Amino acid sequence: MQCPNCKKENKVSNCFCIYCGATLPVPEQESTPKSEQISADDNFRQLQILREEVHRLREASNRLNERLSVIENIQRPTLAPSELKPEKPTVKTSEPIVLPSPTPAKEKKTREWEQILGGNWLARIGALALVIGIAFFLKMAFDNNWIGPLVRVIMGTVGGLAMLGWGYFWRKRYPVLSQTINGGGIAVLYISFFAAFAAFHLIPFYVSVILLFIVSGASAILATRYNSMGLAILGIIGAFLAPIILGYSSAAGVANTAGSQAIQLMIYVFIVDIGVLVLSTFRNWRWFTLLALISSLIVFGGWYGRFHSNITLLTSEVSLTVIFLIFVGATTLFHIIRRESSHIFDYALMVIAAAAYFGISYGLMRRDLQPWLGGFSFLLALFYGGLAYITYKRTPKNSKLFLFPIGIAVVFLTVAIPIQLGDKAWTTISWAAEVVVLIWLAAALRLPLLRYFGYAAAVVMAGRLIFFDTAIIIRHFTPILNERFLAFIPALAALSMGAFLLKRDKENLPEKKTSVFVFITASIVLLLWLFSFEIWGYFEHYIQMPSRLGYNVNALRNAQNLSLTALWAVYAVALLVIGILKRWRLIRVGGLMLLTITIIKVFAYDVFTLERVYRIIAFISLGVLLLVSAYLYHRYSKAIKGFLTK
Repeated sequence: MQCPNCKKENKVSNCFCIYCGATLPVPEQESTPKSEQISADDNFRQLQILREEVHRLREASNRLNERLSVIENIQRPTLAPSELKPEKPTVKTSEPIVLPSPTPAKEKKTREWEQILGGNWLARIGALALVIGIAFFLKMAFDNNWIGPLVRVIMGTVGGLAMLGWGYFWRKRYPVLSQTINGGGIAVLYISFFAAFAAFHLIPFYVSVILLFIVSGASAILATRYNSMGLAILGIIGAFLAPIILGYSSAAGVANTAGSQAIQLMIYVFIVDIGVLVLSTFRNWRWFTLLALISSLIVFGGWYGRFHSNITLLTSEVSLTVIFLIFVGATTLFHIIRRESSHIFDYALMVIAAAAYFGISYGLMRRDLQPWLGGFSFLLALFYGGLAYITYKRTPKNSKLFLFPIGIAVVFLTVAIPIQLGDKAWTTISWAAEVVVLIWLAAALRLPLLRYFGYAAAVVMAGRLIFFDTAIIIRHFTPILNERFLAFIPALAALSMGAFLLKRDKENLPEKKTSVFVFITASIVLLLWLFSFEIWGYFEHYIQMPSRLGYNVNALRNAQNLSLTALWAVYAVALLVIGILKRWRLIRVGGLMLLTITIIKVFAYDVFTLERVYRIIAFISLGVLLLVSAYLYHRYSKAIKGFLTK
């Protein structure tokens, strides 16, 4: 059969030309259905498409492999851009395509680690060591007066600019190394300009502020352009090491007082942090933001330790507030402006900033402004409420980002109560609010870590109820209207609400059923605990003052024990009824256990301690309750039989 394309002869049985791949006309056969002819054409077209696709993939793979080899500079000389275009391999359609064998995973992993450690981190650590070494050398030269102050600053400035130029020159050939050198250059410029105004007073303060702003802006621009977090980290480390290495506290200037030195140093920190804010707005580098926040707090601590006797409380608190506001922006502006989704690390940064600011402020104001600390916590709650509103208006679809500030606001609102009113029942109420808020946020934000914090808060709350809020002054006891009741009722409501939120949570978590059971059980036990001590305290109040009221102490003791037994028995029967009606086996088991404890108390304790009348009442009442319980089990035996073991 002759090919209509290349005019060469092929076998009659061929569907396509073996020389050019063109489709051959199918010989007319009466026995061949038309559908089979169409099917053969479709199969051939699909085969052609697959071959072309494999050919393109092979070419793309070859180009990527060569470009990666050039970029990583692995055992190959540098290639010109024109050499990066590989020649198109000639692939015959009639021959099978053999793809190159992939590099073994172990060898590839080893090569990646070797390249990362040898080419990246060694350069970064080397640049950092070089910056620190130069700084210490300059410090030694300063102390020994080897070179004059002006020459020192000029050397540092020229060295920093040279490193920036060097890094820019190598930006294409050695991108990682050039970024590291740029970061070192930024750090050296920070140190040089800081020394020029703080240590030597060679330039006016306002000129130094302008220069530092330029350096901070250059750092942000370079890090953004190269998309390099390593460059930004090196610059920020150098910026915060400058006042420490140069010994700013020991360089007490003649022209400036200690107070002005403190203000100048804090303005320097503000400038560096503003650079962090600008960079964090365009790049969400969480580790960079965390490092800058921790460094700012460390420098603030050293600053306060050095100058606390020369500055006012207002100056300290305003300085800390400015740092706090900068990092609130650094942790939220990226998501608000760009409307990007947030990560658990972002929430951790928000919590760290809020907790650090509140904790340090509390330590600063505790001695002189104790009556106002509750109001301060309330203002923080309003601030985070406003932040949540702004976030919601800007990014209504990012529910996690505006719900989390609401949670922080509720936390500060609940903390304001015990701080203002003292360590009483209000502290337990604040913990109860923490439990509900954390569990609600965990469900709303889909953050399991917050749920575990909620569990921990519930444990702390239960511990406070048992060991701190249970004991009250008996002589001034009033049933129900007392501080114990005020602490227990919100806590029980919090446990019930927590169990409801956990049960409603759509996430099918492994600990879901267990946590709901624990919350319900804790609320049942604590409610019984509350009623028991209320009854005990009611009678104890009269036992401690029998002569004035004319009561018999023995009669009061008998009534006290009998009332406690009656409470336990009624409570146990109530649990049995609820467990039977709601088909809650664990509640029924709990009721049976409490009823067993009551029976043991009656037969082992009350029978020997109660007087005859009270003893009779105890046994008759217990007998009636036991018969009622037995009747319920027999009455609903058919219903219970089906789910007794469920």
